[in-house]
Amino acid sequence: MAKRCDNTSVGILVRDGQKILLIERKQYNYGFALPAGHGDGDDPLTCAKKELGEEVGLTMLEGEIKLRMLLQNPCNREGGTHHDWSVVEAIKWEGDVNIHQPDDEAKSYLWADKNRISENAENLEHFVAFVVGIELSPENLPQIVKATNERPEWKQCLGLEPPMYFLFKELGII
Repeated sequence: MAKRCDNTSVGILVRDGQKILLIERKQYNYGFALPAGHGDGDDPLTCAKKELGEEVGLTMLEGEIKLRMLLQNPCNREGGTHHDWSVVEAIKWEGDVNIHQPDDEAKSYLWADKNRISENAENLEHFVAFVVGIELSPENLPQIVKATNERPEWKQCLGLEPPMYFLFKELGII
């Protein structure tokens, strides 16, 4: 039986100077994203510490909640129709990125500058407009997420994972 979704998610914003850590998801939900995961009953800061260690092998020493946002993005868990997102910035962190963790959710990682993040956003915008043929809006997230997980065209030119697009817009990253 699939794990039940608690409809909470936490993304962890890790900066190294002017660059932001992004991972390329190996499985659902394909695309480039902040390290992130379901809350599973933990508060956002506890979840951020756990997910940062699990996904990329870093230790968050100090974190701050930067954003809370409800998005209608589905997931592959039972009941996963929407998520109450928190974005936590890892103000102080230590370690070296290691994506070969036991859960192995990340295919690769990169330290992305503003230009690279904008390119990834443009890839999503192009895919949604010209392949899916709908408006890139929070209301259309269910259809967009479905398309990025099912359409082979997406995997040929990955961009930002759809929920990240709206979180990054709200944070002023794009």
